[in-house]
Amino acid sequence: MKHIIIVLAALVQVVFASSVDCPKCSKKVQENIAFEKGVKDLSVDLDKHTITVVFNPSKTDTIKLRTAINKLGYSADVIEYKELKK
Repeated sequence: MKHIIIVLAALVQVVFASSVDCPKCSKKVQENIAFEKGVKDLSVDLDKHTITVVFNPSKTDTIKLRTAINKLGYSADVIEYKELKK
């Protein structure tokens, strides 16, 4: 019998370019996306119009996060994706 071993990164960091542009927008994103399943850390940079999310890839993915941000009324295009070391 053969065994398949899949190793996933402990955490992933993704940066979305977004249409967030005011403190109220930032608060809305932080209050909602921070509680998405698997999200470990979240920051919004209003000057750069970006949302940075650190998440557990076994619990969620960039598509689900983008969809959640879109549902809040903001754009979310991945501009950076990297696996973080354990």
